[in-house]
Amino acid sequence: MGICFIILAFDFYLSGVRPKPDSPETAETDLVHQMPFTKRSTYTLTLAISAAIMASYATAETAPSEAEMAWSCSMSKDGEWDCSVNEDLVNQVESSTQPPSGETAQSPVEEVATEANPSNRTVPAPPTRVSSKAISAEPEQKQQATTATRPSTTPNTTVTTSAAIRRPATSSQVTSNQSGVWDCVAGPNGEWLCNGEQTSVASKNSGGTEINQQVAQPAAVSPNTPIVTNEVLGSEWQCSTSATGDWDCHKVNVHAIAMPGRTGSSGASGPLYITENPYSHLDWVYYQNPQAQQCSGRYLEPEFPVMGDEHLENPPMYLEAGQSSTVIGGLTTLQGGVNVRQGSKRFSSSSAELDQVTNKARLEGNVSFREPGLLMLSDTAQVDTSTSEAIFNNAQYVLHEEGLRGRAQRIIRLEDERLRLEQGDYTYCPPYSEAWQLSSDNIVLNKEEGYGEAEDAVLRIAGIPVLYTPYFTFPIDDTRRSGFLYPSAGYSKESGVDLSVPYYFNIAPNLDDTLTTRYLSDRGLILENELRYLNPWSDNILNTAYMPDDDVLGDNRWLLGVEHKGTFAKHWHSEIDYTAVSDEDYFDDLGTNLEISRQDHLDKRAQISYLRDNWVARIKVHDYQTIDSSSKAPYKRLPQLTLKGEEALSENVNFSLNADITRFDRNLAGLTGSDRVIGDRRHLMPSLSYLWQTPGSFIKPTLSLWSSSYSLENQVAGFSESPSVNAHILSIDSGLIFERDLDNGGIQTLEPRLFALHVPHKDQSAIPDFDASELDFSYASLFRRNRFSGLDRLGDTQQLSLGLSTRFIGQQGVEKASFSIGQAYYFADRNVQLDSTKPAETDSQSDIATEAVWYLSPDMRISWDAVFDHSDFDGKESNLRLRYNSDLNHRFDFSYRYEESSREQTDLSFIWPVSRQWTTMGRWLYDLQDEESLETSLGLEYESCCWTVNFAGRRWLDDTDQYDTGIFLNFTLKGLGSFGSGSSDFMNDIIGYKEREEHYEK
Repeated sequence: MGICFIILAFDFYLSGVRPKPDSPETAETDLVHQMPFTKRSTYTLTLAISAAIMASYATAETAPSEAEMAWSCSMSKDGEWDCSVNEDLVNQVESSTQPPSGETAQSPVEEVATEANPSNRTVPAPPTRVSSKAISAEPEQKQQATTATRPSTTPNTTVTTSAAIRRPATSSQVTSNQSGVWDCVAGPNGEWLCNGEQTSVASKNSGGTEINQQVAQPAAVSPNTPIVTNEVLGSEWQCSTSATGDWDCHKVNVHAIAMPGRTGSSGASGPLYITENPYSHLDWVYYQNPQAQQCSGRYLEPEFPVMGDEHLENPPMYLEAGQSSTVIGGLTTLQGGVNVRQGSKRFSSSSAELDQVTNKARLEGNVSFREPGLLMLSDTAQVDTSTSEAIFNNAQYVLHEEGLRGRAQRIIRLEDERLRLEQGDYTYCPPYSEAWQLSSDNIVLNKEEGYGEAEDAVLRIAGIPVLYTPYFTFPIDDTRRSGFLYPSAGYSKESGVDLSVPYYFNIAPNLDDTLTTRYLSDRGLILENELRYLNPWSDNILNTAYMPDDDVLGDNRWLLGVEHKGTFAKHWHSEIDYTAVSDEDYFDDLGTNLEISRQDHLDKRAQISYLRDNWVARIKVHDYQTIDSSSKAPYKRLPQLTLKGEEALSENVNFSLNADITRFDRNLAGLTGSDRVIGDRRHLMPSLSYLWQTPGSFIKPTLSLWSSSYSLENQVAGFSESPSVNAHILSIDSGLIFERDLDNGGIQTLEPRLFALHVPHKDQSAIPDFDASELDFSYASLFRRNRFSGLDRLGDTQQLSLGLSTRFIGQQGVEKASFSIGQAYYFADRNVQLDSTKPAETDSQSDIATEAVWYLSPDMRISWDAVFDHSDFDGKESNLRLRYNSDLNHRFDFSYRYEESSREQTDLSFIWPVSRQWTTMGRWLYDLQDEESLETSLGLEYESCCWTVNFAGRRWLDDTDQYDTGIFLNFTLKGLGSFGSGSSDFMNDIIGYKEREEHYEK
């Protein structure tokens, strides 16, 4: 009788059938959800029933009387079940059947998020409660996390089940996973190693939405292997058994680790994060080594397993809760640890109500909403599950990728994924800082378009309102959009206050325009425009500027610039670089915000090139505008045709060719004598060389033919209008390489080099100087075949150059230091000079040239080259440079230049942080001979997580030998924009500054 009663009670528990309640508004609910005990008690109850049944079969005793039932239930007035458990009977049954040693069952635990370190998940086996025989008798007796809502056997009844009870298998078996919960096996140390898998038992509600009330587990996770991630794993649970056999669980935060295989270019693993902090609920993590970062932390969303339905248009919904009940009409109430997943969207709350008819849901208590790149927290939320529209009350939000956060009285997530903030704010600052924020009664954040809009917006800095605007748009990523850019302001002595307001036109994905209105208080209004056009075969930029009637000069001022680079066919390339201004003083007086190169001679150049293998053919037109009155205008090339290349005729024989045809012209106003000569030049130089090489030596003889002919106009009287030069060039370059081992494991080399050169003398006094110049004497020039650049001079010589180099190479094959010294010996005078009136060089030997490099570390090196007089070894030229370059924020460069009776200057530039937020940068150019500073610039930058300020000052010597000064200030509110005055023009002279700015703009 007792056995029958227990079996009937157990069957009654599974079916959930009970008398119809008095109130017709309440549907039938699962018996477990009406029982006043916890999940553990429910599990204990189930074990007690199973133990009683199995014990009865084993002992063949009569069932106990009703007073000795394992449990008994009765219905209360309100239709709830009131149950009690006979603990003495349960303990008596358990003690009567002890399991064999080593075969123990384990009490249930809450689902634990997978950790990076398996050792942290080891949970000791609890005291034995049920014999192994009892478990073996029911190997498939596992319950799902939740079961899908299904129709009742009666018209007014809906049956649901309780939250998950996950039962591991014994050490000798692995249970099947047909129910879609957990497969577990006992590890060597007694810990449970489990694998989860998702199954879907779905039903359609009246609105057509598929609902799966279960826990969404990873679809393919290897057994016994934790998910390893370098992202935040979030809050997890660690459990152990107490002395009474109960589970003692507490919440912990897991420090993320670097994922194996995910390393940077340097091979170092990713950064480590500390997740236990007051702001972890916003997915904020601190860097374990904040000194290496600009900010102390960042927003980092957790990684979730890929379930396979994230990209479905109407993905099913999965629910998990501690308790659930459904009333007539489709209203489901969820209590205790509510988790909802629909595709890539995840909700959680303390409780929730789901209306399956209207597809509406209401969540209350610690509401959290996640989708890729977005986190929202609120007190309550209303969600339309069919459109994904949602309303969050008293909410916070975080956009992880953009690094943005804020609060709002109410946030409405629209169907198109825009966020509408009512009485909200927006900031780029970390959670612990309120350095600035933009607040408004109505803010719309459009992640898809990459911008935000605010009405009646107030900008607050340190909580103080500093700016009001009735309407304001701002970027939230790098997506382009038409609108005003942030203004800039500055001051200079020449033009007064300089205020610039740019407007950006996003015309098309491949076409945009920036129009800048500049106001100079002492001169007037100037308009600057930059038009950019991109097509599949070219990049194009058009720059224009116009100032009508300059108040100081009394004339119109203008600028025109064109840049083009293209590849219009295979092997064919085109390029245009054209700049023109209204007058020589344009840049000195007005400057520009446009990307225009400022030089004494502005380029007006266009060319088309054909490149294939080792050959280049090019046609070029090159003109100049000289804006420095003290400089002589260079010759124009109208046009220039060139062909250059080389071809290997065999393994050791090489052929090369340099051919050039050019028309030279120039503005002849104010020129006299040979400076007025213009005309055509034709040049051809074929060469043939042979290389004989062994591991310790080489010899390379080369024979070339120099042939140049001219057709000249305005030739100097007494010289031919069609001069020509034809000569051969014969050289033999050779060297030896000796090595010896050093005590430190490195190698020192000794490399003598011998270079013989023969170039006959040819009279070139009738040939003008179109593009020739004399190269500086140095160690490298000892081995050149022509001491002139260009094609108008061929230096005659019969010389033998001797060089000696030594290199020190470390154990890893990296050069640590080198030193070279050399000298040339002449066997004939050098008669050819740039200026035909200059006498020939008659010295029988050259000066002594040296160069040295010392690599103090991978980031620092010292280089030095010098020229010493061959007779008394006095220094004639010297260049010393110390350079340190560890990264973009640590640069130091010092150079000293000396030329006898000509120049002695020092140039120092640096970029160096004095703290994590403060960075200094500057340049100082000083003339030691005149004892005056030529240019001094100093910049100071403060950068935090959400704002940056740059201050720069400059003092320089202008063309009239008068000092001018400029002060520049720029503010940047990260995620909002920047305003101030530009200072990049002169700051670009600081070595590494331009590279640094381009890097941070990416």
